[in-house]
Amino acid sequence: MKLTLLSFFLLLSLAGSAQETSSADTGMKRNSVYAELLGNGGVYSINYDRIFQLNNHLKIAPRVGFSTLQNVIIVPVEANLLISGSRTSKNFFEGGLGVTILKPLSGFSGQLLTINGYDYDFKNEAVNTPLIVRAGFRHQKPTGGLMYRTGLLLFTGEDSLLTLGIGIGYTF
Repeated sequence: MKLTLLSFFLLLSLAGSAQETSSADTGMKRNSVYAELLGNGGVYSINYDRIFQLNNHLKIAPRVGFSTLQNVIIVPVEANLLISGSRTSKNFFEGGLGVTILKPLSGFSGQLLTINGYDYDFKNEAVNTPLIVRAGFRHQKPTGGLMYRTGLLLFTGEDSLLTLGIGIGYTF
């Protein structure tokens, strides 16, 4: 878990230094807020991500979200690589790695929570974090406005599960 978070923040810092000159030149809108159904956050999540331009064809988009279900706080964290044909493209292949952090609150009565067919077994653990691999499509105009994404997600942990995530939101 610590290695995953360290890697995530290292990628974020590297992307930040490469990004400052390129997005100012193109006027690209980099921030997105969106709702995702059946994705990393389980049934639903509200998410924020920010795009960092790496080169003409590659962007990185770190993402964090929030959801709650049955007295459990759910926080999806993910780093996505966006691959396109050009700097001004609006369609991307989106591949990513992430974790979903689950924290039961005092009102949570069980040891098992099933979301989208994946069983989270808390036993005596306060936090449960399956690794998630994403491969999908993202539509996001460089000028901002409506954005949407869809992808296949592979949850790995004690069990494995393949599911679909669908998101829609706004880029600014």
